[in-house]
Amino acid sequence: MAERPRVLIVGGSGVFGRLLSHELLRTTSVDLILAGRGLSAAIAACRELGAPDRTSAIALDLGDPESLTRAARGCLAVACAAGPFQELSHELPMAAVRAGAHWLDIGDHEGWVVPVLDDATLDAAARDAGLAVIPGLSTVPALSGALARWGCERLPGADRARITLFIGNRNAKGAGAIASAMSSGFRRPTPVDLPFGRRIAYLARSPDTELLRRDLGLDAEFRVVLEWAPAGLLVFGLRPVWSRLGSRTRSRGARILAAISPLFGRFGSEGGCLQVDLWDGKWRRSVAALSGDQRIGILPCAMALQRLLEDDLPERGVVHPAAWLSPRTGIGELVTRGVRLVTVPSAEQVYQAAEGLPFDPE
Repeated sequence: MAERPRVLIVGGSGVFGRLLSHELLRTTSVDLILAGRGLSAAIAACRELGAPDRTSAIALDLGDPESLTRAARGCLAVACAAGPFQELSHELPMAAVRAGAHWLDIGDHEGWVVPVLDDATLDAAARDAGLAVIPGLSTVPALSGALARWGCERLPGADRARITLFIGNRNAKGAGAIASAMSSGFRRPTPVDLPFGRRIAYLARSPDTELLRRDLGLDAEFRVVLEWAPAGLLVFGLRPVWSRLGSRTRSRGARILAAISPLFGRFGSEGGCLQVDLWDGKWRRSVAALSGDQRIGILPCAMALQRLLEDDLPERGVVHPAAWLSPRTGIGELVTRGVRLVTVPSAEQVYQAAEGLPFDPE
């Protein structure tokens, strides 16, 4: 019997590493190696997944790229769900390429995604090895980029965009996700209308600001909504202090906040929402992707991995996270995996409804 392909899940014991592992076990026949900072946590994650014949655990020090190369040898791909990405070594994707493995990650920090996309040396090495390196396969910038492309096809004159990410209060919050949120620099709280009502959204850093300018000529901003309003105020209030802390202190603080977060996460929703608003100076076009759980954050990565396993992702070298599938194909596949796509009423739609005119969301 042929040996099953293996994928190394870096950060496999974390919240998103476990979600990605569960999705891959459900939708593919791949074997998984879950790598964590501590072996005991990785073993516990394997036990939680309930597939002992398809999962194994190792300890991995991401501060040593050579250890990643050794761990990735014989694997089809490395999928990185470890964070915070802004603190990871930019040598890690090259370490996977040296091992002969594709590299995919769910990074959503501009200080990670944009430099990886711009790394010409990495691109050349991956092309020579026949491998793909795809950063940013998460809600942002993969899904946000796909939604922006979908919207621009329907509003060709769009020149401005707003990306809004809504995070449900009952979502599990790991130390990496909290560190990323704290480092994103919540600023300028502003009301934003989402499919389920108005919420306070904070301006934050995102790869979309740069990538949508490059790719689509959009002047874009990124905002985050935390369902529990006091949580947003806390992140907003701590921003000046957090930015002055050293990396070790920030890491320790993120672990403390992650440990106490379940005390405040017993109410609200587990869902997520990503909304893209586009303007062309006259009309607004809005589309939102809603999910009942946190899987929306790992689905682009799971989709790319499945295509690599099926030899259905021909791009090699450094690949843009929102461009390896057409918007229609990518969004359609997300819908089959449980994501709901809705158009949000805009001034144009309200006017057309008032005049009794038909409106086609497609």
